Amino acid sequence: MSIPRIGRLCVFLAVAAPLILAVGDDHNASIRKETPAAYAIVHASLVPMDSERVLTDQTIVVSGDRITVIGPSDATSPPEDASIVDVRGAYVTPGLIDMHVHIRRADLRAYVDAGITTVRNMWGYQALPALMHDVDAGAVVGPAIYSASPGLDASPGVWPETQFIDDPSQADAVVAAQVAAGWRFLKVYNSLSLASYDAIVAAAKARGIRFLGHVPNRVSVEHALDSGQASIEHLRGYDLALTRGSQTATFAAWEDIDDSRIPALAAHTATAGTWNCPTMAVFDVLTRQVDDAARARIRENRAAMIRALFDAGARLLAGTDSGIGLSVPGASIHDELADLVAAGIPPYEALRAATSGAAEFLEEADEIGTVAVGHRSDLLIVEGNPLDDVSALRSIEAVVLRGAWFPGAGRRSPFVFRVVPGGGEPRTITRSSP
Repeated sequence: MSIPRIGRLCVFLAVAAPLILAVGDDHNASIRKETPAAYAIVHASLVPMDSERVLTDQTIVVSGDRITVIGPSDATSPPEDASIVDVRGAYVTPGLIDMHVHIRRADLRAYVDAGITTVRNMWGYQALPALMHDVDAGAVVGPAIYSASPGLDASPGVWPETQFIDDPSQADAVVAAQVAAGWRFLKVYNSLSLASYDAIVAAAKARGIRFLGHVPNRVSVEHALDSGQASIEHLRGYDLALTRGSQTATFAAWEDIDDSRIPALAAHTATAGTWNCPTMAVFDVLTRQVDDAARARIRENRAAMIRALFDAGARLLAGTDSGIGLSVPGASIHDELADLVAAGIPPYEALRAATSGAAEFLEEADEIGTVAVGHRSDLLIVEGNPLDDVSALRSIEAVVLRGAWFPGAGRRSPFVFRVVPGGGEPRTITRSSP
């Protein structure tokens, strides 16, 4: 059996300071210090995600946490002080973005190991800004975090730190407090009255902050769309608009739906400009408690809604709802992408929901989501072409997180370092992969 291309990964060091790609948690904890200040990834198959294309045999120069040069390897000379990483044709994509998580410190590394370099946290909490600071400062390894506020809901609430709005007159003060706290979005939740929801909408628009989350049970999805809700999570609201069965907003509502209503709802969504984060991965977990036939109907009906949204031109986001003990933090993003493709979304568009599209929603398209000069050096290196099959993203050879290099678990054979100590003859060091 031949050794996989990326399994023969060679690292050529152009300077004395080594690019250390050793295995083991102890090493990875300090990898930021061990990654050279500048290095060039050469002979890469680049999937920039600015359009549906692959650029072959490319060189990507990383300096600190920025991409400084991209060009054909045969016409691009790395800087003299740059170390060289020859990936031998492996595919380089932007780091992934999970657009629906509930972030916990214990899960941070799992996201990175899965190729996720950015997350949208969907329920803020008091201790989170300190954690975000630690991540940004490099004190802990984790994805960049963009966070919504704690949920805005009616009492009694079900989650810690819920911000209660039982009367519409309370909305402006609550919204003002979330803006002052620095949250990027407001999250609306299940039990809000229609009047309170409308008061939140008015306060949010007055203060220039986007609102998103669940469509509350007493608010129609059409009203949420017309109100300008930025994103809808879990397809909440569509379930009650379509169901012929359970009038409770749970997965059971999807078992029996009036699918004749789907096209109009999808068109309405596209016109409104509202994005959807379907979180199929967590529904795969939730529906394990029902029989196979019911589970198949739920999955098929949700997939039909997703496909109709895409066909109508409505935008999609990839998110997993990780962090609440159901879907697996990090790894479930690959289930989510597979589910989007299974629903009829082309691989490029599914990947876009976790890269360039997600960055656009976050209003960070000049920083993340595509591989481009000047962008943050958040990269994912895999052996196969994800535009052919998104499952290629599961076998991760390396993750680059703000410039720091983290070896993946995709290697299936030893890899080789070639070190030139003090300008002398090369010597070869071989380490076994995990």
